[in-house]
Amino acid sequence: MRYTIQLFKIGLKQILKDGMLLVLIPAPFLVGLFFKFGIPYINQWLIQQFSFSITPWYGLIDGMLICLTPMFVAMISAFLLLEERDEGVNAFYQITPAEGYSYLYARIGFPMLWAFLVTIVISAVFNISDLSVGVIFLSAIISNLTGIFLAMMVVSLANNRVEGLAFSKLMGISFLGLILIWFIPRSYFFLMAFLPSFWIGKLLMEGADFLSFIGGVLTCSVWIAIFTRRFIKKI
Repeated sequence: MRYTIQLFKIGLKQILKDGMLLVLIPAPFLVGLFFKFGIPYINQWLIQQFSFSITPWYGLIDGMLICLTPMFVAMISAFLLLEERDEGVNAFYQITPAEGYSYLYARIGFPMLWAFLVTIVISAVFNISDLSVGVIFLSAIISNLTGIFLAMMVVSLANNRVEGLAFSKLMGISFLGLILIWFIPRSYFFLMAFLPSFWIGKLLMEGADFLSFIGGVLTCSVWIAIFTRRFIKKI
């Protein structure tokens, strides 16, 4: 654990020196501010101009807020891992006590723990649909497991940081289940069950349901296992 913590501190210093990664740290708070104050203003304007309200979709907007923080952290972790691969630093770590899974804990596990805490704070402060504590907590767990899955997906598929930038665009697909659940008939819901964000949307629509939570955790676990195994083989 001591080596993992030291490796995490090294990674944090690298992030603070990288302008592109550094700007992703405050991004969730800026998005939260926009959602909290900008969306209600836009809603009022739509009502006045077109007699149309987006209030029924406030839960969807809160779901996007819950998903964004882990996604931003996943991008930071993935780009840092790919940068170290480009520079050959990861090969050095493989001959130290911080190799293998310890290396992943330092680069993805610890950052995602931070992301989990930030997700709860941001969701509690900036939500616009009066989410319950239970829904926020359970959704934050699934969202952060999704972040781990996304980070592992990028680093296991990309061979360098340039490819990582291209593959990171696939992270947007992670929102698909969250969005579609608000618009498709209930009878087709489980066609999206393989998408972790589907289960977040289900929690937001139906409340803190334990079965939906378990479904989300299991789905994330399968994706994490697939891409982690691929990454370990790659290094």
